[in-house]
Amino acid sequence: MKKYLLFIVVGVSLLGLSLFLLSPREQTIFTMGTTLRVKGDGREIAIAEAGRLNALLNRFDPSSEVSAINLAAGLHPVKVSRETFDVIAISLIISELSDGAFDVTMGENGNWRDIALNGKEQKIFLARKGMKIDLGGIGKGYAIEKIKRLLRADRGNKTLVDMRSSIGAIGRSWKIGIVDPRLAGRGASRVLGVAVLDDGETLSTSGGYEQPGHIIDPRTGQTAEQCLGVTVIAQDAAIADALSTAIFVLGPEKGMELANKLAAQAVIVDKKGKIYDNFGFKLR
Repeated sequence: MKKYLLFIVVGVSLLGLSLFLLSPREQTIFTMGTTLRVKGDGREIAIAEAGRLNALLNRFDPSSEVSAINLAAGLHPVKVSRETFDVIAISLIISELSDGAFDVTMGENGNWRDIALNGKEQKIFLARKGMKIDLGGIGKGYAIEKIKRLLRADRGNKTLVDMRSSIGAIGRSWKIGIVDPRLAGRGASRVLGVAVLDDGETLSTSGGYEQPGHIIDPRTGQTAEQCLGVTVIAQDAAIADALSTAIFVLGPEKGMELANKLAAQAVIVDKKGKIYDNFGFKLR
């Protein structure tokens, strides 16, 4: 079980939803709609992989595979790369397990049940005309997972890959500070606690304090309001990314049930500021 160390590590620097020690062996770029920060080994590999995946998954890029899928909605299936197929397949698993609390479709023209996968031919079909998908709720986690696997193939790499809301640890343990959502956005800065990510573990955080109202319950079309913040630790970064959003939408009780079902560790701060966690150590 992960333990929380309830103090702020001296000398840390805040970047988005994470805190970690500064180092000259870092590189930062903007990709996939966010900041990618790579600390440690394999920086060039990580950045190249993120760029490759962005070219496939970015719905705003008319040449991406996601754009091709959206344009063909209601018309015909689209053959895609293994990566695009896999990330959409993972999203549908979380959609089913969360009863639609996580859904990569946009708007009112259909939902996750209207996405058809043909594994044999590696094709994706959106069944309704006008349907669109947006992989923003899982794409960063998927990129972290692919980068993590590439870098772990070389056992000498010691790296932290940070895309603000999604983080992956390679080769050693890393301390990650989690912003207290009860104070964030109010001119105050404090961490709820410091999680220790071991080699291969990933962390994802969903919160409404950086962009209030941006997390929508896809089942109702209304703003998700049951939680202030959710942090998930899991072995697979794509699952952690989608799961943190699903839990945020579901609320603390149903959300924790889902985390336990997937053997993920979760800390949930509900709308009243009450903390729920299954880390084995209660935060104060």
